[in-house]
Amino acid sequence: MEMSKVLSAAMAFMLAFGFSAYASGDAWAKDAPKLELKMQMEKEVKTLRGGKEVMERVPADKVKPGDVSVYTISYTNKGSGEARNASFVDPIPKGMVYVLGSAEGKESVVTCSIDGGKSFHAQPVKQTTKKPDGSTEEKDAPAASYTHIRWVVKKVMPHESGRVSFKASVE
Repeated sequence: MEMSKVLSAAMAFMLAFGFSAYASGDAWAKDAPKLELKMQMEKEVKTLRGGKEVMERVPADKVKPGDVSVYTISYTNKGSGEARNASFVDPIPKGMVYVLGSAEGKESVVTCSIDGGKSFHAQPVKQTTKKPDGSTEEKDAPAASYTHIRWVVKKVMPHESGRVSFKASVE
């Protein structure tokens, strides 16, 4: 699978269906925040460095089943005001499976969805299943059921940058 297709499809999906960034504040105010976003996708590969095997991130031109990609959203507050509770929502691209627990972001609260982005929960997301005897049981949702990742970054000062990310593997 060509990564440009995965990235392009993910970006098109984000623009059309759900990637969002929101920062609280009055958009008409003189000291309004203005977040600029950039998305990047890389592939993790094992390489030898100094006689030791290490993981490196390289541009993702092509991927094959089992490859792990890292999706990163970089943000910069280009405005003159502080952005508070900036929210970023990113869908897991089709053909990819979220790597459990991989979502991260400095000074952010990370939540995940298993219902197409309708609701978000702390990791690991729990799901209730019905047992053959009619009783119910709560279990951790499998990685393949994760559909979206959401980050809420508490504060982004003017001209400050940061990034959030998650990993997904090719099915």
